[in-house]
Amino acid sequence: MRTLFATLVIVFIGFSTDFFASVSDAQEPIQSLTIDQAVDIALRENRDLRAARIQVEEARGRLTQAGVFPNPALESDFIFDSIFANEGERAFSAGISQPLPLSGRIGAQKRVARVDIKRTFADLADLERGLVRDVRRVFTELLAINEQIKLQDTLISLNNELVGAIKAGIKEGLASEKDLNAVAIALQQARQEKEVLIAQRKSKILELNKLLGKPSTFSFSPGGKLEYEAARDLNEYNIEKALSQRPDLRFAELNIELARADSGLAKALRFEDITAGVFYENDRGVFDIAQDEIIDADNLIGFKLTIPLPFFDRKQGLIAETRAREGRAKESVEALKLEIGQEVNDALNRVTTLSALLETYQSGILKTAEDNVKLVEGGYKQGLVGIAEVIQSRQQFATLKSSYINTVRDYQLALNDLQIATGTYPSTISFNKTEEDENK
Repeated sequence: MRTLFATLVIVFIGFSTDFFASVSDAQEPIQSLTIDQAVDIALRENRDLRAARIQVEEARGRLTQAGVFPNPALESDFIFDSIFANEGERAFSAGISQPLPLSGRIGAQKRVARVDIKRTFADLADLERGLVRDVRRVFTELLAINEQIKLQDTLISLNNELVGAIKAGIKEGLASEKDLNAVAIALQQARQEKEVLIAQRKSKILELNKLLGKPSTFSFSPGGKLEYEAARDLNEYNIEKALSQRPDLRFAELNIELARADSGLAKALRFEDITAGVFYENDRGVFDIAQDEIIDADNLIGFKLTIPLPFFDRKQGLIAETRAREGRAKESVEALKLEIGQEVNDALNRVTTLSALLETYQSGILKTAEDNVKLVEGGYKQGLVGIAEVIQSRQQFATLKSSYINTVRDYQLALNDLQIATGTYPSTISFNKTEEDENK
């Protein structure tokens, strides 16, 4: 009996150990994630970006194809008179011909393909720029929502304490139901606001998971705080730097280069490939002479050369199209330069304006509002002020604190826009190194 009992105990302990171990393994730990880590993950794992990177291999494939020499052609003829005179006459010929691109067509095609590779890298870099901007934006908004939730939690906690104090005061005849109802309404408003913020946070988390290339079930805790820190040197964020680093401008400039390369290809296509060939011919003829048949068989070797003459089609329309496209690309570059200048100036203006506004918050206005809440609450406990003043002071502090959080958020977003506008952001692509590698 004791042996059976000991066996059951051992089995139960083993089952319990396996059960709790399986439960522990099933719970995936929540990962803490900073904004820089989120950007790094997005650059590695974003699905759209990973798909776009395959375009580089596609462009390299086009470069390989552009340098391929045309295939030779095998020709063969067989002629016989079996259906007609049936005298046994026949002829056979076989030959091979090779198109010869002597106009520089292959070199022009390769130049077009190389420019296309550069454009692909520039477009990919601009996709990275947009991805970094979006990840930073959503992460900053998520941090701001968390701060707003903390603010509502503080209000809920304070109002809960006040509700308890008023209920105790009602029993002693020191407070009224009117005071209790007023605080209960404020408490419910804070709870409803928190629920709205929680829903917004969930939406931001899902949006960020998509940018990170993660499933919707991916759990993380946004690390870092939403706090104001003045930018050290705004002079480095200037239009000149933006014009030298923006990948979308580089892409637009490469459109000019592509139009010129296409123009060179169009000029090369004016002269089609010359075709050179060699052939062998066997000819068997039958001649009737004085009621006798004489068979004549000849074996011949020959050469042929085909030279297309560009009398009518000299690619006039194609050349005109490429020249017009070059002009359009130049205008697009100038328009983009103006747009970049406006983006930099707008972001810089928002950064400086919001920075000055945040300085006023840090000068003590938030501390003053918080002290005012404590002062009014102390006066309420002493019977010097009514419950309306308490609720009003708390609402005033909450509004001011919420405004501060939103201003810090807008400042961080403006600083992010300034960095993105000037091309100052993490990227996996270096234009100079890329162009050197592709030109080898």
